[in-house]
Amino acid sequence: MSKAQNDKRLSTERVLVAAIRNKMDALANAQFFKNRSNSAKSRNRGEYQKLSSAEKRLVRRIKVQQLKTEIHLLLYANGFRPHIRDPQIPRATTEESLAIRFDFDGILHRPDSTLLSAPYANARQIYQEALNNGDTPLPPEYNPGDYRLDDSPVWRKLKLFDNFRQTRKKIINSLVHNRIPPEAVPAMNYYDFVDTLTDACKRTNTRPFEGSRSQNLKMFAHCYGEEFTQIMLSLRYKPDAVHQMLQQMHKGSSPNILDLHHKTNVTNFRELEHPEKINAFPNMLLTFIHPHHRSLHFDKGYDIDKDIVFFGGYDPAYQIRRNPEKERQYLISKGRLPKNAKTR
Repeated sequence: MSKAQNDKRLSTERVLVAAIRNKMDALANAQFFKNRSNSAKSRNRGEYQKLSSAEKRLVRRIKVQQLKTEIHLLLYANGFRPHIRDPQIPRATTEESLAIRFDFDGILHRPDSTLLSAPYANARQIYQEALNNGDTPLPPEYNPGDYRLDDSPVWRKLKLFDNFRQTRKKIINSLVHNRIPPEAVPAMNYYDFVDTLTDACKRTNTRPFEGSRSQNLKMFAHCYGEEFTQIMLSLRYKPDAVHQMLQQMHKGSSPNILDLHHKTNVTNFRELEHPEKINAFPNMLLTFIHPHHRSLHFDKGYDIDKDIVFFGGYDPAYQIRRNPEKERQYLISKGRLPKNAKTR
C-alpha cells in the first residue's frame, strides 16, 4: 500500500473510530445530562435541569436507544453481525466461568471459607485447630496414592484444561499436607480446588501455572510480530513504542492499550466443538481496548472473522489473519505440540 493510499484509509478509519468511541462514551456516561463547560452546546443542555424526574428518565431512554441504534448501524455497515445464541446450548455456570478465567490468567485468589464444601472445610478446620493446640492429636496422615481426584465431578471438568492437569501433583500433595481425608474428594467443589492450590503455591512460593493469556501473547509476538509492527507503523505509532509493546508481549504481558479478546466468549464456551479450548490461541485475537474491544462486546456481542488474530482497525488493512503453519512450528519448538500435529 502506498503512503497516499494508507493516508486516505487511515483518515477514514480515524473518523469511524472516533465516532464509535464517542457514542460509546456518551452511552456509558450519559453525557447528554452533564454540563461540562460554558459552551453553547452545554448551555443548551441546561434545559434538562428544568425537567421532572419522570421526564428525565424518558429523555434518557430515548437518547440511550438512539445511541445504541447508531452504534449498531456503524458496526453493521462495517461487516459486523450481532452474535445469535442457540437457546438450546446452556450458558457457562459461575464455577465454569471462574475456572476458565483462572486458566486464562493463572492468578490465585483464596476463596471465602463460606464457599468451601462442608467435608473439605470441616477437615481443614480440624487440622488448623489441632496445629494451634499443641496438646490436641493431629488428624491421621494419608498417602498420595490414597487420593482419587477423578472421583470428583469438578476435577473431571478441570482436568480437560492443560494448565489444570499440570497441577494434579500439587493438589494431591496439598491435600496430604492438610490431612484432608480422601473420602472428601468426591464432594470437592471448584473453590476447594482453588483453596488447595493456593495453599500449595503459598508454601512453595510459586504460581500454579503460566496462564493462557501469557502463553498466547508470547505466541502472537513470535508468530505475528512483523505484521503487527507494519500495521502499527501504518497507524502512525512510533517505532520505539511498537518495539516496547512487542517486548512486553514476548514476556507474556499485555501493553496497556491492547488486550486479548475471546472470539467465542466465556459465557458461550459450550458453542465450541472442544469447549476446553476456550482459551487456546485459535479462539483469541489481539485488539485495542477502546473502542475496538468494547465494540465486539457491545450489547449482546458481535461476531468477528474466526481467522483474524489482530483487530487493529475496522478496515481490513489494519487486521492480521492466521497463519496455522507459523503457529504449528512455534508450538513444536516449545514442545507443546507433536511434530506431526496440525493446527486449525
